[in-house]
Order: sequence, then structure tokens, then C-alpha cells
Amino acid sequence: MNKVKTEFPNFDDLESFEKILNALKGEGFEDHSWHNDAMPCIGKDIGNDFHLIIWVDYKNPDLAEFVDERKDGSMKQFMFGERDADGEYTEEYHYDDADKLIADAKKILTA
Repeated sequence: MNKVKTEFPNFDDLESFEKILNALKGEGFEDHSWHNDAMPCIGKDIGNDFHLIIWVDYKNPDLAEFVDERKDGSMKQFMFGERDADGEYTEEYHYDDADKLIADAKKILTA
């Protein structure tokens, strides 16, 4: 069972989470969800204390951490980024389309 199901038992978009995870598992991504985070995530260690992280927010913007930003469209449901050893994002991309995120992640991994 994925961590997302135990760490976020009321998460409302398991379908997108599992779609992204299954599409990128072969690239070394794993479920890194932790209940103290605002939302579930998928990650991959890329060495030198850098990680690729995909955050999957709630489908219902009323359940999101940033409700107003999700409702006005300034924040998307999915975020893909590169995080350094200090937890800062050096690259960050936002999506409302899981398929576009998956395609872009695969392009970045093969670049």
C-alpha cells in the first residue's frame, strides 16, 4: 500500500496521485507522503542532496492549503520541482494536467 493512503486517508485525488506515481516509478520515483506535509508527494533522490519532488494537492481547492490561490488559478494542483539540501527549490513547475507533468518530468529526466 502506498504511504499516501495511510498518511492522507481523506485525500480526494488518489487517481491522479497513483497515475503520476505509476508513470514515474520506473524512473526511480517513490511515494514520500508524510502526514505533517500539506499534501502528498512523490520524490526521487538525484544525488548531492538534491531531490525531484512532485506535490499532488487536493482536487477540491477548498481542501488545499492555499485555498484562495487555487480558486483564482494562481496556484495549480500539481507542482514539480528540484529541491536542494536546504529544502529550497531551484526549479519549480506548476500544472493542472497530470499528463503534462508526467511528460515534462520524463523529458527532464532524459535531458
